[in-house]
Amino acid sequence: MELLDWKSIGSLLATFVFVRTAIRDFLPPEIYRALKAFFLKLFALLQPNISVIIEEYDSSYSNELFDAVQLYLSSRCFSSARVLKLSKPKNSKTLTFTMDANQKVEDDFRGFKLRWSLHSVEKKTHNFGIIRSHENRFFELTFHRKHKDAVHAAYLPHVMEEASRIKFKNRERRLYTNRSSDDNGRLWSSVPFNHPSNFDTVAIDPRLKEEIKADLIKFTSRKDFYARVGRAWKRGYLLYGPPGTGKTSLIAAIANFLEFDIYDLELTAVTSNSQLRKLLIATSSKSVVVVEDIDCTLDLSDRKKRIVRKEETEGGLMEENDQVKKRDQKEGNANGSQAAGAGAAFSTVSLSGVLNFVDGLWSSCGGERLMIFTTNHKEKLDPALLRAGRMDKHINLSYCDFPSFKTLMHNYLFLVEHELEKEVKDLLPAAKVTPADIAEVFMSCNDDAEAGMRNLVAEIKKRLDEEQEKQRLAELGGESIEEEK
Repeated sequence: MELLDWKSIGSLLATFVFVRTAIRDFLPPEIYRALKAFFLKLFALLQPNISVIIEEYDSSYSNELFDAVQLYLSSRCFSSARVLKLSKPKNSKTLTFTMDANQKVEDDFRGFKLRWSLHSVEKKTHNFGIIRSHENRFFELTFHRKHKDAVHAAYLPHVMEEASRIKFKNRERRLYTNRSSDDNGRLWSSVPFNHPSNFDTVAIDPRLKEEIKADLIKFTSRKDFYARVGRAWKRGYLLYGPPGTGKTSLIAAIANFLEFDIYDLELTAVTSNSQLRKLLIATSSKSVVVVEDIDCTLDLSDRKKRIVRKEETEGGLMEENDQVKKRDQKEGNANGSQAAGAGAAFSTVSLSGVLNFVDGLWSSCGGERLMIFTTNHKEKLDPALLRAGRMDKHINLSYCDFPSFKTLMHNYLFLVEHELEKEVKDLLPAAKVTPADIAEVFMSCNDDAEAGMRNLVAEIKKRLDEEQEKQRLAELGGESIEEEK
């Protein structure tokens, strides 16, 4: 019976070859081409799927699309694949699952199905008579041919975008600081950023918190808007107020909220405007560039309010405004060079260099960048630095108010309410107490909530008494001066 079956198959094949030869030899070419096209369409209908191969290496170089697909499928293969590989990539904060060879994963996109499979084959290469073998891995994407345009125009860009988002979420965030000199060409050094501050713990007015969060969400979601209106995708914040009011904690909370890296720029270590530009170019997108206490690092005071003083010289007296002109010509800054410490390189960073850093042509390099400046004395800064487009949002962090106190009471003492909080509410407006002062009182109470509240009331009353005593002595001093006159 098996012999007859093979004979039947042989006869069928011989008949097929004969018919094919007869058609090619006796039919006109036009009819032959029409029949050929018809049968091709018929076979295409019987095989409706298309396969796309994505190899790991493209012309001996790593294929970026292969890496993106592998990252994209890492969040989808756990429920489908039978064999998985588990790893923790360098500078990643989470574990990553990847498919093993000959595994398949199905994906849904806009209502149609796609199937991914990973394959591995051994390839041999000949190089000067030496045979070398290496593993060649590739992904195979299979889908119905009617979705060909959707896969090309929408699905593959979606895979790349989603892979980029996963990579951004999984990375270990870094805190960078600039080097005083270029060691091996590196302008920034970094450490892991693990600051615990967030918008739930930072002690500022709740309404201000929500305002800042809404502004940040709006900024990060408006990439197309910034491109349409012709502006660099960046935003500037100015945090100002007395020391201890939570400026640094707010910066950390903003970075944690956005999941951005932080570049802490020390201006006293920057020797020139050109180096300042290099530092800006070396920062990455999705980052927060921070310059703290800008009024203490460089002379960025209001040029219209610079006091002209006379200084004694060998030849007589010279006005200070003449010295300012000479320093501007050299792009020098005596205050900055002194703050850098003994032996530091002389700094020639000028106000114009800082303005170009914030809002010049070089500031458009990269995207989705937040620039935050802090100062204790906003009134000392030049208006050119404070205008919109450079410092877009000014955030005043003043002395502790009652809502901020409630946050601190909950964070440090785990209290929602207390009988002494009404007394604190009455005392706070008159007392110039910062959140840092209250936090220090709570930290010294050894987790005793009752003692923490009593100590805080006592501390506020003590400060009020000291302030009243200062005012009394000042009044007495003024009366004695009047009597002398």
